[in-house]
Order: sequence, then C-alpha cells, then structure tokens
Amino acid sequence: MDLIPKNLCEIHQLGPATGEWLVGQREVPAFKFTRTIVAGYSDARPGYRFVRHNPAFSQILACIEGEGEVLIEGRWKRCPAGFAYLNAPGVLSAYHVPAGGHWRICWVLYEEEARITTLERGAPARLIRANARGLHLGIEGLCHEAGSDAEDASLEFWAALVHRQVLRMVQPGEGEPRLAQLWSAVRQNLGSPWNLKRMAKTAGMSQESLRRLCLKQVGRPPLAHITHLRMFFAADLLACTQEKVMSIATRVGYGDPFAFSNAFKREMGLPPAQYRARQRREEGGA
Repeated sequence: MDLIPKNLCEIHQLGPATGEWLVGQREVPAFKFTRTIVAGYSDARPGYRFVRHNPAFSQILACIEGEGEVLIEGRWKRCPAGFAYLNAPGVLSAYHVPAGGHWRICWVLYEEEARITTLERGAPARLIRANARGLHLGIEGLCHEAGSDAEDASLEFWAALVHRQVLRMVQPGEGEPRLAQLWSAVRQNLGSPWNLKRMAKTAGMSQESLRRLCLKQVGRPPLAHITHLRMFFAADLLACTQEKVMSIATRVGYGDPFAFSNAFKREMGLPPAQYRARQRREEGGA
C-alpha cells in the first residue's frame, strides 16, 4: 500500500452514511474511575476518515466486521475482523473506510493517565489480534443502559465490563492460542480454586510446559498471573462500583478478607479500602 502523504491534514469526518453510537463521562460518571473519555461503536461507510497528528489520549479500535485501513509506521494497512488498532497519546494515527467498503468497529478513548500499559505516550501505533465481540457487546449494552432509565449501579458494572474487555485485548500473551484458551476459562470463573494441574489440563499441555510458556509470554508463573488477573478485576470493581470489599474478595476466590487484602496490596500498592478511597479522591478532584 502507498506511503501516507507527508502533508496529510487533521481530519475528523464521519461521512454521510455512517451510523455511530457513543457515551462519555457525562452519561457514564463511572468512566472517570478508569479514565475513560468515551466509548462507542460505528457502522462506518465511505467518507469515514480520521487523522490525528498529536492526540492527547490513547485509543483502541477493534473491527467487528468488514475492513478498513489504518496507518502503521507510515503505511496503510488492512484492519479486518479479528484485529484491533492501538494508538498511544502524542503519536500520529489515521484510519478510514476505502471506497465501496463497509467497516463495523467499536472503540474506546482513554485519558493519557489511564492504566493501559501498552499504550504509553510515544509508543508506535500497531495492530493486534483481537476478538471484538465482547467489547462490542459491552459498549452496546452500556449505550442502551445510558439511553434508557439508567441506574448508576448498572452503569458502573457496564463501564467496568467495557474496561475489562479492553484490558483483555491488550494483555500480553493473549495471542498464544493455548494461553488465550486458558485465560478465557480463568476469567469466566476467577473465584474458582485454580491450581497448576487444572490450568495445565485446560491449556492442553504439561505443567512444566505451561510454566515455561507463561514465563515467556507474560513474565510470571501461571498461579502468579491468576493472582494478577484477580487483583486487576478487583481493582476495577473497587473503582467502578459500591460493592463491599468482602463480596469482591469472594468473587475473585478469597474467603479470607485478610489474605485478599494482603494479595491486593502486593499487586496494587495499597489495601483495597485505601485504593478505593484514593480513586474516589481523584474523582472528586477531577
């Protein structure tokens, strides 16, 4: 594909036939806890074209159906279903629908300070393999809830789900099929008593093979990575909901609140109650 023109102008254009649905912090106050600016989905048609030279936010854009073109290191690349386009703050990003094309996408924009580690300022734009279905359904549900008789508690859970789907997409190691199968099973039941034998069976490999592959792909042993997933999910619930700490502990597999508090502090730097209080203070100062 051709190199992008050097004089490409800033463009924010939906086009006449594109349909788009979105919600922001005004409709979903819980977005402020995860530093989400806006989330939406688009039925994009020719004329849909965006170019941002120095965005003050990070973005993930996942293809549901059809195909668009995205800018990667100065060249236009195909972005079909099964892929997502990641953009960091401060880096040129561009994407559009080719003539005669159709591109169904869902997307989330985050403040620069958001905890999306793979989208740090200055990181080059890239394509990753990603199943957009979960994120799309989460955003669609959130838009529906915000547009009806919205309940704060329901909005909080939908917002947490959307953020969790984004984190799943950018989580290291998700591209390895056997690990992706394992982590998908783990996330469906984080409160289950997972052990190395059960994990290896779910992944379809020996315990030693799982240990080596997990160290290579995510940089930590399998059981340590489960703790990581549990604590980040718990952090989302603490930040985005009013659910009690003991209830959250049970949901992520801890019957002992002290053990949960210690594990959470090791992973997140603060005990659960202090973490929630800090998130609320930051929200109050926003």
